[in-house]
Amino acid sequence: MRNDIQNILADEYIEPNSRIAAVCADIRNRHKDRVQAFVYYGSSLRDMDDPEKMLDFYVLVDSYRKTHKNPIRVVLNKLFPPAVYYHAMTHEDGVKTTCKYSIMSLPAFERRCSSSAFLSVTWGRFSQPCVILFPNDETIEQRILSARENAVRHMAAQTAPLFDGQASSAKFWARGFMQSYRTELRPESSEGRSEEIVLRYQERYDAIMTALYGTPDKDGQYTLPTGGSVATKTKWFFRRFLGKPSAGIRILSSAFTFDGGFDYVADKLERHSGVKIEASPSQRKHPVLWSPILAWKYWRHGAFK
Repeated sequence: MRNDIQNILADEYIEPNSRIAAVCADIRNRHKDRVQAFVYYGSSLRDMDDPEKMLDFYVLVDSYRKTHKNPIRVVLNKLFPPAVYYHAMTHEDGVKTTCKYSIMSLPAFERRCSSSAFLSVTWGRFSQPCVILFPNDETIEQRILSARENAVRHMAAQTAPLFDGQASSAKFWARGFMQSYRTELRPESSEGRSEEIVLRYQERYDAIMTALYGTPDKDGQYTLPTGGSVATKTKWFFRRFLGKPSAGIRILSSAFTFDGGFDYVADKLERHSGVKIEASPSQRKHPVLWSPILAWKYWRHGAFK
């Protein structure tokens, strides 16, 4: 039986178009008999009909060992999840679709959305709008919904103490997402990005706030639980302190797990910052070896401002 928050999350479902369905089928065939579900998220979800938008999926699997052919990928996926792949396909109409998908086991996804997970990279991301696609059965779908509810509750619990007892829905979620973005390596503005996400889905966040904290007052202010401000701010400090190096480790590990990794990173940085760097064949083949030089070039051209 679904509760109010799970119903809100389930109602976000959008029927995938044929292009997205074809990409998911191609990925499922690539990791035959291992995929349990797709979780579709990111900017392309908000502009599903734009073929120029890169698709973002979490691909939840039942076994790392059986998913990856390379044993190094198995170890790295367990130690530094998720393992990231770049995928491109051209459809019958000639339209090319690019996709970045991240492999994580369903149990790992559940753990990283739970209140016991310290770093916010997973629970911060999946407390935001996303869609469960092609689950193998209703049990798996319900497990993912439950994990996402935990992510929402965890994000709220780590945001409420940052306010002095009251907040509007927009201010509340924008503050929480800004804190989460600050723990990651991102080329875009944390504050601008968080405000954009909340305003685009204002009704969604209002509904979740009401489910969590009751009806707002006449000024749109919700009454929040008080206490724990110092402890919560300390946690966010250490998340920033640990989160960025952890993100760096994931990027380096992607040299082994990321098919077409440089192409993805270059495309993402160009879309967010307008900076385009031409890499040599050697830099494409050995991105880790050349990463200090490439990072310096991107920084010099203003990609990380």
